[in-house]
Amino acid sequence: MNMNLSKRQQGYVDSIIEHAPSLGIDLQKDDFSRAELRQVSMAFKGKIWIPNWITHDQSRRSARGIFNIPEVQMTVAANAPAEEPMEMVDIPTEEHVLIEA
Repeated sequence: MNMNLSKRQQGYVDSIIEHAPSLGIDLQKDDFSRAELRQVSMAFKGKIWIPNWITHDQSRRSARGIFNIPEVQMTVAANAPAEEPMEMVDIPTEEHVLIEA
């Protein structure tokens, strides 16, 4: 499977990432149903058509009506913010109590 996408192909992957949360589509997977991709296409272009580079590539078919698009996970991972190292903080060991006389 080709992991080097054209700008147009990457644009569709980006639209999946952009629209999936509002459509209730889980991004923590590689396989997307025809119904999910149609929802993305409607949100992205206003049409139900799924791009041919997905539907006509036999290597992307996981099952009937299910398409493998690992580039979604790869793009999400590549755009995730790097974890910042934890900062060491001094915690006082003695507690000062003010006693009124």
